[in-house]
Amino acid sequence: MIERLASKRMVLVLLLVSAVVILVSGSREWVSGSADNAVLGVAALHGRGSDVAPGVVAAALVGLASAVALATSGTVVRYIAACTALLAAVLCIAVAIGILLDPGAALGKVAAAGTGRSGSVAAIGRAGIWVWVALVAALVMGVGGLGAIVGARRWQGLSSRYDAPVSGEGPVSSPSGEGALGRDSAWDQLDRGEDPTAGQ
Repeated sequence: MIERLASKRMVLVLLLVSAVVILVSGSREWVSGSADNAVLGVAALHGRGSDVAPGVVAAALVGLASAVALATSGTVVRYIAACTALLAAVLCIAVAIGILLDPGAALGKVAAAGTGRSGSVAAIGRAGIWVWVALVAALVMGVGGLGAIVGARRWQGLSSRYDAPVSGEGPVSSPSGEGALGRDSAWDQLDRGEDPTAGQ
């Protein structure tokens, strides 16, 4: 089970799907309620995820960038990207739990912004389903980040096939199946100003 969760394909799926879900949730209503304010009067308020928790949307973008780095980079960068994805997930989880514990405070900031003030006003709020969706997606992102930390050293990056051969490793096969050490590639011949098709 752990090996499956630490596989490159599974980690990328977990990170990409969870990040997209968090981004979608950011455009949906997270909290709703009302505030009694001298400027607003008694007003019904609604707060989207991007309004009450802009850091969550930013963390989702970090998760997407981490997935790209994990898919294409070398071992060291993969470890950095895995840790970054895990930290982004922790941030999302912390913010979502904070809103679930006190939705009125989150809504109060939205109300204050509506009056052109900084800080918060007293508000009564309740959390919607999209906060829970974002929380679950952040947990999934965290699992993906942990899986990447466990399995990153065993993965192959996209760039490894284009790396120059290390001396002593033996011949590297060319696309035609011939060893690269025994015969110059077409690129080497072009570098010397020769026509690689002249002998064909």
